[in-house]
Amino acid sequence: MELKKTDEYIKAIQMFSEKELYIVGAGKYGEILGEYFEKHKIPWKGYIDKRSGLEQVNHKPVYTYDEISDGYYVISTYLYRNEIRKELEDRQVSWNHILLYENQEIFYDIYEDLIQWKKYTRRIKKFQRKYEGKRCFIIGNGPSLAIRDLEKLSDEVTFASNSVYALYIHTDWRPTYYCASDSVFCGQMMKDRKSMEILVDGCQAAFTSIMGEGIRYRNDKDMNQLYYMRLAMGKAEDRPPCFSSDCSRDIYTAGSITYEMLQLAAYMGFQKIYLLGMDFNYSVERHADHTITRKDNVCNHMDEIEQEEKRFYEALSERHKETYIADIDLQLAGYQSAKQYADSHGIEIYNATRGGKLEVFPRVNFDELFDEK
Repeated sequence: MELKKTDEYIKAIQMFSEKELYIVGAGKYGEILGEYFEKHKIPWKGYIDKRSGLEQVNHKPVYTYDEISDGYYVISTYLYRNEIRKELEDRQVSWNHILLYENQEIFYDIYEDLIQWKKYTRRIKKFQRKYEGKRCFIIGNGPSLAIRDLEKLSDEVTFASNSVYALYIHTDWRPTYYCASDSVFCGQMMKDRKSMEILVDGCQAAFTSIMGEGIRYRNDKDMNQLYYMRLAMGKAEDRPPCFSSDCSRDIYTAGSITYEMLQLAAYMGFQKIYLLGMDFNYSVERHADHTITRKDNVCNHMDEIEQEEKRFYEALSERHKETYIADIDLQLAGYQSAKQYADSHGIEIYNATRGGKLEVFPRVNFDELFDEK
């Protein structure tokens, strides 16, 4: 069954719980759904997940697809619901034993019941038009990024993200606004307070997903510079990605956190936005048709910075034990949507990156931006 309304969805879950009930997908969405079941005393047996090595989540056992028995299955994720449904049906699970949600709002209703998330995302309103008419820089982590460039930005308003924290030991520069929403990165770096403090060090504010690992700090008074974004899928089929006009309500995703930072910058009222370190060129790229391109001679993110600084450096991709696959066509669609929004709202976006392959925005010389100031 695929349902569109929250009350119908909850009613179906309660009906399923009279049988052998399982949550399919033991990721963040599955954890949240399990917490909802526990809060409302809905009996369930455990999780189904394709990843090996998972034993327990929410104190419930995690089973593989090969261990599926005659039960009822609630698919936790919206994005991959159809793929998971096929996995279940391939194992002879009847369609009327499967429950998924067609409308993402259903899941946010469940999450609101758990933590009242709306009161946290509303805090972003304080930034609306804060910098009307001013300029800012959005920093990417491409290999073209250099420490000497960051040093020039000490008096500028800057946005930066994810593994930029690795540069803090080499410079006094800190971003004005730090952003991190990738589930793998946040899962690793926001689990303990010490790592979290490193990420937000010196920043006026840090933005992360309302469903991410950082939510654990939502009521900590010494983490009041932490702000939460409600992230929504930016692209529907045959439509360009949405671009938010109200970041306290939604911020849309499009394959890169740069797209989220562009929406925040526009919401804050910046008239001129400069991109730096946006190489738009990755060693592994996934295309809209799901094919994958690999480039052996391309570095990812900041892997070359330490070579420039003549210091030993462990590549970030190795440090986090993850291979980053860039959804290159989705990112391109996001940049094109950002330009379209900017052009229609009197906002100028320029690419000040030294090289790279991003040609959606007009190019400017980074060094000359400071001569004119």
